[in-house]
Amino acid sequence: TKPINLLNNLRCPWLSNDLKTMNKTELHTNIRSALQCLTSSSPPSMIQQAQDALLKWEADHTDDYVVVLLQLMGVSSDEANSTASNETATLRLVAILSLKAAIVRKWKDRGRGKGVGGTPTSLLSEDAKILVRQLILSLVLTGRVALHDSNCGAITPFSSIDQFRYITPGQFEILRDHTLQMNAAALLAKIARMDLPLKFHELIPTLVESVKGAQFLMSQLNQQHLDPSIQHEITQQRDLCLTIQQNAMTSLECVLAEMSTQRLLVGKKYRNAVAMQHLGEIVKSGFIPSMAEIDSMQNELERIDSMDNIEVESIIFRINYATLSSRVISHMMISSFSKLTEENSLASNVVDHALTMIHTLFTQWLPFVLKNSTNDESTTIGIVEIGQRIKDLLHVHCELIVELQSSSPILFVRYLDPFLRVFYSNLIESIGNSDVAISNTEMGQSKCIVISSLTFLANVAETKQYMDVCTERNAATIVWKNMFTPATILSLSRYLLLLISAHISPNNTDNAYDQREDEAVWQDDPEGFYQWEIQRSTDEHIGSAAQNLFLALVEASFECEDGSQSEDGFQGGKEVILPWLMRLLTNVPSQRLAVELEAGIANANVQLLVSAMPLGTRNSQVQQDTIKNDLILQWDAIYTAAGLASNYLKSFPGYDFNEWFESLVGPLLTLLIQSGNSMNHMLPILRRRIIWLISCNAQQVPVSSSHNPLELISTSLSHNDICLRLTAVEAMETLLPYCEDSPQLLHSITHSSIAALYQLTNDCVEVDSRSSCLGLLSTLISFVGVLGGSLSNDVLNTIVTPLPSIWENSIEQNLLLKRNVLNIISSVATLVGPDQASLLYPIALPMLNESFGKEENVFLVEEALRMWLVFLRLSNGYNGSLGALFTRAATLSKDLEHVIILMRITEYYIMHGGASFLNDHAQTIQEVLCNLVGEVRPRGLAYVALVIEALLRSYPTEGGSLLFQCGLVKRFLEACAANYWEKDDCEPDRVIVLYLTALARILLSNLRMLSNILPVVSSSGEVFGEEQLVSMYISKFQVAGNGAHGLLFQKLWAILLSSFVPPCEVSPVINNYALSRSKEIFSGIFSYILRNVNADGSNLLSYDVGYDGEEEDIIDTGADRYELLLQETSKKDAMATLCFKDFLSSKLCNLPNVLGHDAYQQFLQMIGNDTMAELERLMGSN
Repeated sequence: TKPINLLNNLRCPWLSNDLKTMNKTELHTNIRSALQCLTSSSPPSMIQQAQDALLKWEADHTDDYVVVLLQLMGVSSDEANSTASNETATLRLVAILSLKAAIVRKWKDRGRGKGVGGTPTSLLSEDAKILVRQLILSLVLTGRVALHDSNCGAITPFSSIDQFRYITPGQFEILRDHTLQMNAAALLAKIARMDLPLKFHELIPTLVESVKGAQFLMSQLNQQHLDPSIQHEITQQRDLCLTIQQNAMTSLECVLAEMSTQRLLVGKKYRNAVAMQHLGEIVKSGFIPSMAEIDSMQNELERIDSMDNIEVESIIFRINYATLSSRVISHMMISSFSKLTEENSLASNVVDHALTMIHTLFTQWLPFVLKNSTNDESTTIGIVEIGQRIKDLLHVHCELIVELQSSSPILFVRYLDPFLRVFYSNLIESIGNSDVAISNTEMGQSKCIVISSLTFLANVAETKQYMDVCTERNAATIVWKNMFTPATILSLSRYLLLLISAHISPNNTDNAYDQREDEAVWQDDPEGFYQWEIQRSTDEHIGSAAQNLFLALVEASFECEDGSQSEDGFQGGKEVILPWLMRLLTNVPSQRLAVELEAGIANANVQLLVSAMPLGTRNSQVQQDTIKNDLILQWDAIYTAAGLASNYLKSFPGYDFNEWFESLVGPLLTLLIQSGNSMNHMLPILRRRIIWLISCNAQQVPVSSSHNPLELISTSLSHNDICLRLTAVEAMETLLPYCEDSPQLLHSITHSSIAALYQLTNDCVEVDSRSSCLGLLSTLISFVGVLGGSLSNDVLNTIVTPLPSIWENSIEQNLLLKRNVLNIISSVATLVGPDQASLLYPIALPMLNESFGKEENVFLVEEALRMWLVFLRLSNGYNGSLGALFTRAATLSKDLEHVIILMRITEYYIMHGGASFLNDHAQTIQEVLCNLVGEVRPRGLAYVALVIEALLRSYPTEGGSLLFQCGLVKRFLEACAANYWEKDDCEPDRVIVLYLTALARILLSNLRMLSNILPVVSSSGEVFGEEQLVSMYISKFQVAGNGAHGLLFQKLWAILLSSFVPPCEVSPVINNYALSRSKEIFSGIFSYILRNVNADGSNLLSYDVGYDGEEEDIIDTGADRYELLLQETSKKDAMATLCFKDFLSSKLCNLPNVLGHDAYQQFLQMIGNDTMAELERLMGSN
C-alpha cells in the first residue's frame, strides 16, 4: 500500500519558545495538575478551582492550551516521571475529554457574538487546527503524538511488517486504550462535521487507506509459516494489525455517522462522492474479510464448551469488527443508494455483492440466534455473549435492509424477493411454529431482529408502488402473488395476533408471560402499564410492530396508475383478513366462555378450553391455568385486531357493529360489570379491551341502546384497577361528541363521573394520567352546557371545591395540571352563565393573577388568557377586581405570541368598562399599544386595530389625546410617509388603511392637531406634509373599501376630506390643496358615499377581524354578548351615524360666500357641471 504522510513536514512556528519543551513549562505543569485534580478525590471546592483555571487558560492561551492537551493525550506508562498505568490512562482520558470540549467551543465561530465583557471570542488558529487534525489521526493509527519530534513529518501508517519491530510499548499501550480511541474517533467526527467538505480532505482517504494497509499486512502474516521461535512475535503483530484496523474503522464509522446528519446539498454531494470512491475499498478490505471470519465461526462454535476465555474474547472481537465494518457500509449505502445503484456503475456491482453476503449471513445465522434466544440453564455464558454479539451484527444488517427498502422502494425491487423470503421463512415461520411461548423477553436476543423483520414486512405491504400492477407489475407479483398469498396472509395474521396477545402479564402465576425485564407489568403497576402501552413504539416492542404489520396488510389495495382497479387476480390482505376476522368474531361460545372465565363465573376442563381456542394452542403441553389465560388473551388480541381494522370492517358486508353490540358485545360487557372480578384476582383484560373497542367504533355505537355504552363505561371509572379506569377515561373522551341526541343520559352520568374522576386523579401518580382525568372532567362539563343542560349547586360545588387544592399542590412534575384546572373553571363559568360566573371570582382571579405573575407558569398564559376572556364576556358590569387584572396586559403584550387574544380582551374592556376603565388604565393601554404597533405583522396589526377602533369610536377626543401623548400618532404618520415614499421596508396598504382610519377619527375630533403632527421629514430630507396626507386619502380610497367594514372606513375618510373643504380654519394650505383635487374628491369619493351609504348609516358594519382557524381558537363563550355590545357602541359612533348628505350640503351652501364669486366659478368649472348635477341629484334623493 502507498504510504501517506500524516504530518507532512509539519513544524510549529506559532509555538512560543518557552512551550516547545512542554514538560518543563509552567503552563504544562499547571494544566497537568489541574487535570489530575479533576480525577482525584479532591474537595469539591478544589475541583471547581481546577475547572475555572482550565477555562481561563483555554480562553487566554487557546493554542498553547490545546497543544498541552495534545501532549498529555500521548503520555504512556513507559515514559519518564510517569505514574502507574491506570493513572496514566485516566490522565489521557481527561485530557482528550478536555480537548473535545475546547474544540467544540474554539474551533469555529458559530455566530455567538462577543465574549465576556464584549471582547471577541478567541478561536484556534489555522496552524493549531492543522496540528490537531494530524495528531489525532496519528494517535488513532500509530499511537504517537509526536509534537516536537524532529522527524514528526515522516510519520506514516504502518505499511510493512518490518515497521512493527520499531513500535514502542507506549504506542502499543495507546493503540490498545479502547476508551481513549473511542473518544479520539468521536473527536475526529466532531472536527469532520465542522470542516468537511471544505477542509480536512485527507481524513476519510487516510482512514480507508489504513484499513486497506492493515488488511494487507494481515494477509501477509497469515501466509507465513509459523516458526515456533517467532510465533509469539507473529501473534503480537497480528494483534497490532487487528487493533489498528479496528481503530481506523471505528473512526471511519463515527465520521460517517456524524456526516449523515448533514442536510445541506453540499453535504449530500460529498457523501455521494465518498460512497462512490470508497465503498468498494471498504467492502473488499473490511466487510468481505470480516464476513469470511463470521462464516468460519460456525465450526468453531461447535466446541464452545471447551473454549477458554481468551478464545471466546477473540471470537467476540471478530464479531465486533464485522459489526463495525457493517455500520460503515450501511452509512454509505443508506446515504447514497440511488447513486450507487446507477446502471453500468462499478459501485452497483459492489452493492450487489454486499447485499448478497448479507442475505447469506441471514440464512446461516438467523437459525443460530433463534435457537439461542431462550436462556435456559444449559446455555453457557460464552454462547450467550456470542449470540448477543451476532444478534447485534444481524440487527445492523436488518436496519440497513429496512432503511434501503423504505427510502428507495423502486430501486430495491431487484433485492426484494430474497429478503422477503428470508425474513418471512427464517423468522416468522420459525418462531410462529415453535412450541415456546411468545413474549418480548423470551425472544431474548432475537427481539430486535423480529421487530426489524416485522417492520420490513409492514413497509413492503404498505408501499404504494408495489400495489400499482400497471407500472410495477414485477414488484406486485413478488409481493402479492408469490409471497403474500392468501394462505400465507392467513398464517401470518394468526401469528401476528399471537404476538399482539403476548404483551400482557395476566397475573402473578409462574408462567411464561411473567418472565419479562423492561416492560411494565399490569398487575404490579397498572398505571405504569397503561402509560407504557400507549407510548410504546413499533421500533421497540414486538406487539406494536405486529399491530403495524397487521394494519398494513389490511390496508393494502391494488389499482393501476390511472386509478382503475386491478383485474389480474391480485388479492390484498383486506380481502383475505376481513372474512377470516369476521369468522372469528362470530364464534360466540368461545367469546362468552372467555368473558365468564374472566368474570369468575365459569370453569372448564382442559379439553373444552383447547377446543374453544380461536387461534389454536401454541404448546403441545397445556395446563388449565395457562390455557385459561391464553383464551382470554387470544380474544384480547382478536378484539384489538377488530379495533385496528374498524374503518374497513364497517364497510364489509355482514358487519354491523350496532347489531354486534346489541347482541353480544353489550351483554358481555354488562356481564363483566355486574359480576365484577375483584374476588378471583383476574385482571380485567377483556373488560378493558371491549371498552377500547367501543371507542374505536364511536361513530357506530348505539348510544340509546338498552346496554348503554356510555353508562357502562362510566361505571368502570370506579373500578379498583387503574389501567381499566384510565382506558374508560380515554373511551369517554371519544364517545362524548356522539351523545348530542341524549342530553339526559349525559346529565345522569355526570354526578357519579365527577366524583370518580377526582378519585382517579388522586389515585394516579403520572402527570399524564392525572391530566387526562381532569381533561375529561372539563369536556364533560362543556358538553352538558352545549347540550343545554344544567347542574345543581351541589354538583357544581363538588366540581369546584377540589380545584384550589389541586392548584396549590401542582408543583414540579405536576405543574401541568394547573392548565387543566383553568380549563375546568372556564367550563364551569360557561355552564353557569353571567348570573353566577362572578361567584367564581374568589377562586379564578387569584389563579389568573398567578398565571401571569410567575415565570414558572409561562406555559399557562394561553389558557389563562382564554379563561380571562370568558369571564370578561360573562361579566354583567365593569368589575373593579376584574379590571385590576388588566395591569398584567403591559407585560403580556411584550410576548407577541399572544397578541390576538390579548387584543380581544383589551377591546372588550374598553367597550365594557367605558370611561371608568380608561381612567384607571390609560397608561397600561398606552404601554400595550406601544409594544405592538410597528412590531407585529400585518395580520397581528389587524387585531391591534380592534383596540384602536374601539377606543376612538367611543372616545375620539380623549383617545386621540392618549395616542398622541405616547407617540403612536407619530408612528402612524411615519408609516404612512414611508408608504407614500415607497420605501422598501414600508408597511403594506392594508396596514396603512388602518392607520389612516385612526388618523381620520382623531382629526375629526380635533383638526387643530394637524399642526402638531405634520410634517414628517425623512433622514434624506423628504417631506410628508398636509398635501401628501390628503393625497393618500384620495389614492387609497378604493383600498379602504375592502372588507365588510370598508364602507364605514370610506365614509370616515369622506367626512375628513369634506372637512378640508373651505371653510376650514386650520390650514390654508390644506384648503387650497383640497380644492385643487376637488374633481377627484367630489366625483370619485363624495358621489360614491352618497350613492352607497344610507343617510342614517344603518348599512355600515363595525370593524372586525374574521376568524382564521390556523391563528385563533374561536371562543364561543359570550360571543352573542360581544356582538350586542359591539352593536350598542356602534350606535353611539357619531361619525358613523352622521348624515353625510347634510354635512356636505352645509359645506356647499357656504362655499360661494367663503370663496367669493370668481373663485367659486373656477371651482364649479373644475368639478364640472355633470358632477355638480349628480351631487345635487344625490343630495336631493337622500
